[in-house]
Amino acid sequence: MTPRPSTCVGCPLHETSIAGFCPDKIPVKSKYLFLAEAPGATEIAKSEPMVGKAGFVLHNWLLKSVEVLKLAQERKEIGFANVLRCLPNEVQGRPYPRGKDQELAEQHCRQYDNWPSTIHTVILFGEHSQRLIFGEELADEDRVDRQLGHDLKGVMGRIGRVYEKDGKRWVFAPHPAYILRQPALVQHGQRAMQIAVNTETEVVVSYVAWNNAIKEM
Repeated sequence: MTPRPSTCVGCPLHETSIAGFCPDKIPVKSKYLFLAEAPGATEIAKSEPMVGKAGFVLHNWLLKSVEVLKLAQERKEIGFANVLRCLPNEVQGRPYPRGKDQELAEQHCRQYDNWPSTIHTVILFGEHSQRLIFGEELADEDRVDRQLGHDLKGVMGRIGRVYEKDGKRWVFAPHPAYILRQPALVQHGQRAMQIAVNTETEVVVSYVAWNNAIKEM
């Protein structure tokens, strides 16, 4: 178990989360980065992201389904990271902070982001990683859906979405832990992996602000 760095002081999870720290595992020549939400007990114990049950799903059900990613993993060209680096206590049945604590913890953990310039594709697993990077865009999208009387898309409605930002491709995927609970969804996860390496026609979603959408209606 890796002790928390001294720079964790000031984070709202520093005194309340389960002890331990899970650093990222990102080889210097990484081309792909898998960004999940928070480590589990296994990851904390081993000080390595995505090696628990959800990690099993990722490595054995998703990565192995795409030849390009299998080869990239063998070449140590895939990095693994989480939005949060410690294991929070459960809040309303889920081990992730809420409200102001979530905002502050995520901001505090950004100090540990150290992504090599070689990374060209980031796969965002789950709601928290997607909103960490595209919070403003998704908040606007939610607002439009509410005003139109539509259901919010959620993670399942965004599978396979691709954005271009900061010189990288960002691909939305379901969290492996979610697939673990509902194995029938594994094909959705595999499709996101295929899109990440361009082995399937990608779905590029253009963002339309609400005011512009009204003009087009």
